Amino acid sequence: MKTKRNKRLEKIDKKHLWHPFTQMREWEKETLLIIERGEGNYLIDTNGKKYLDGVSSLWVNVHGHR
Repeated sequence: MKTKRNKRLEKIDKKHLWHPFTQMREWEKETLLIIERGEGNYLIDTNGKKYLDGVSSLWVNVHGHR
């Protein structure tokens, strides 16, 4: 479901963020998946759907963690 908040976040994302490993031509046409938070091994989108975070270790190696 696209709420006003999701639409605003999508606009900000498309204007300011780069998504590595993403085909930019396809990305411009797609509806964005907006992750709102994490819980343990899962990422949760703005609609409450859970996704197993299978590539987190890649980004931890590059950027570290807190």
